[in-house]
Amino acid sequence: MGYYEKNVALLNDVLVKAATEQEAELDAEIARLDALKEDDLEELRRKRLESMKSAHADKQKKMATGHGEYTMIDEKDFFDVAKKSDRLVVHFWRESAWRSEVMDKHLRQLAQKHWRTRFVKINAEKAPYLAERLHIWCLPSLVLCKDGKTEHTVVGFSEFQAGEEVTTQELEETIAKWGVIEYDC
Repeated sequence: MGYYEKNVALLNDVLVKAATEQEAELDAEIARLDALKEDDLEELRRKRLESMKSAHADKQKKMATGHGEYTMIDEKDFFDVAKKSDRLVVHFWRESAWRSEVMDKHLRQLAQKHWRTRFVKINAEKAPYLAERLHIWCLPSLVLCKDGKTEHTVVGFSEFQAGEEVTTQELEETIAKWGVIEYDC
């Protein structure tokens, strides 16, 4: 038996062993599910319903505080908004900057999709204190906050491969990279 045949035989043995183990695991899971009694199924249903109700109540609570929307806030409201939200995306913008409108379009879509994160925008010209404290020197800038702390600042379009032609998906991936939104590929 040559070297090639030995490798094929060895690979075949490994694959058969892995398939046998997987089959045994599946058989055990099927047996466990078959052994469930009506009371067990009711308990599973009850727990799942509780979980769904809890998730819905959490969503309603967050929606009541502005989550799920992309809103403009004043400088004086920033700290109050930051205290009420675990995760926050702050867009510093200026009316005369067309690049800010590009970012606006994407953030509006993401705010609706990622309701667990609060999305707001602040006019940088009317928020000099915040702009200085958060080191905003280029517009648009996104300040990504998590648990009351600044995780990262996205300056302009510098972090995007497409630059100003950034897609909503690329922006979403960048924000998710810093843990401010949950992103499913």
